[in-house]
Amino acid sequence: MKYRIFFAIALLILLLFPLPAWAANPSQVVQLQTTKNCQVCDLTGAYLPISSLDYTYLLASDLSRANLKGASITFSNLSRANLSGANLSYANFKHTKMLLTDFTRAIFEKTDLTEADLTSSNISEAQLAKAKLCKTVLSNGLISNRDC
Repeated sequence: MKYRIFFAIALLILLLFPLPAWAANPSQVVQLQTTKNCQVCDLTGAYLPISSLDYTYLLASDLSRANLKGASITFSNLSRANLSGANLSYANFKHTKMLLTDFTRAIFEKTDLTEADLTSSNISEAQLAKAKLCKTVLSNGLISNRDC
């Protein structure tokens, strides 16, 4: 009986307070947070909500299944990055280059893509339905002013 209660409490704590920065390479998460430069990094499943990552270079990095909910990633370069399955809800990507980026199954709930460049990225119109698009270069090269 004691063990069941202990196990239930431990499970509840892990669910309510997930450990930060779960990634395949935690040292690269630290590198990203300290230098704001992490090219070809393995940040798979990184837990970085509400992070300030402005002016960051994440060229060709793997951020698949990362949690970037509410993060600020303005004036950055995420070209050729893998953001498949990432949670980008409420994130701010103003003035960010994301050329040839993979956004398969990524979540864009209330994401700000003002003046972002998504040229040749793998992203669907359905994914962008709830995102803010103003002077945004879409994957086909056309500019969207839908929310200006």
